[in-house]
Amino acid sequence: MTQYILQSVLLGCVLSIFARRNGKFNTYQILFALIWTIAVIGLKVIYGDNQITFYSNDQQIQLEILNKIETIGLNFSINDAIDNRYLILIPVWFLKLFGIQAILALKFLQAICLTTIYRVCSDYLTANNLKVKLYQAIFYSGPLFIFLSILGLRDLEIALGATYFFIGKSANLRIISLLVTIFLRPHLAVALIFGWLVTKYIERFKIKQVYMMLLAVVISSFIIGSYVYLTAKYLRPGIQTNSQQVFSQDAWWRLFANFLGLQFLTFGDDVVQMSVSQLILLRLFFVDTFLIPILFVITLLRDRNRYLFMQIQVLSTFVFFLGIVAQTNFNSSRQNLPFLAAMGVLALLGFIEPEPNNPDSISKKRLRFK
Repeated sequence: MTQYILQSVLLGCVLSIFARRNGKFNTYQILFALIWTIAVIGLKVIYGDNQITFYSNDQQIQLEILNKIETIGLNFSINDAIDNRYLILIPVWFLKLFGIQAILALKFLQAICLTTIYRVCSDYLTANNLKVKLYQAIFYSGPLFIFLSILGLRDLEIALGATYFFIGKSANLRIISLLVTIFLRPHLAVALIFGWLVTKYIERFKIKQVYMMLLAVVISSFIIGSYVYLTAKYLRPGIQTNSQQVFSQDAWWRLFANFLGLQFLTFGDDVVQMSVSQLILLRLFFVDTFLIPILFVITLLRDRNRYLFMQIQVLSTFVFFLGIVAQTNFNSSRQNLPFLAAMGVLALLGFIEPEPNNPDSISKKRLRFK
């Protein structure tokens, strides 16, 4: 226990070093480093070794994979790299060589990714003439992000890849982020490519009926995503399904429930073990799970939307991805996480009027690979 606490404090200090930029310490990142350190120690004190099954047994699965890698070594193939989560577990393996406990190394990797997400989003807001303030972090690095950073999962690595693909500055790094996503969650990478292609196609036309176009994007993206899942299921037997159909009422209810953060209402007790009242209370704490999608849609429907094409890319990618997960029993807030940061910054830019005449503004630039 003492060693774990000392290592947690040390890694928390490392996180605080990342908070320094341009000679100044960022308030959010300092607070995050403090909260993260206290939280990871608290989980250890309360749950002990059983913390690896807290919230999700995915932490335990990753540790089992890590033990297998240490025992039999690495197999250099694409399937092994995806199935054994090399992009996550190799850095953890490296940290473990320096004496860092494996579960703590997994948590630290998540924390680094959250810090990077915060910087990517802050840079995007600044480049679009919006002065970044502390409260705005709830839109792209809020309670759900912080909670997941204290767990040994892989969600924030995936979220970082998707967020940078949407709003990152460097075209080369956007390609790399897409490749990273392929190795962490392949069907999300397919969704990212789909959304980018849809946006490139729509950009060719002068849009007059915006609402009709958005409705067509939502319906077609969801249907195509659903059929992509069904096709993959037949090509790769063993993919878990709940026998949903593309045009069933349940599948479409799941789509709209995701925009309200109410996915849990679409499942039975065999999938969701907590009561509805408990889950609603959790939503009030993890306010970003419903606040971000709702405000994103509101700004999307506003007149003279300067970020319309950016929002269409995020929307079509999100709905295509929901077309896939709505056919499974894995439709949760964690599935929405890769999109929340990009949705959040676009919602902020839609609600808050940026300062004019900044030559560094990139608000009218479209995502394209040069």
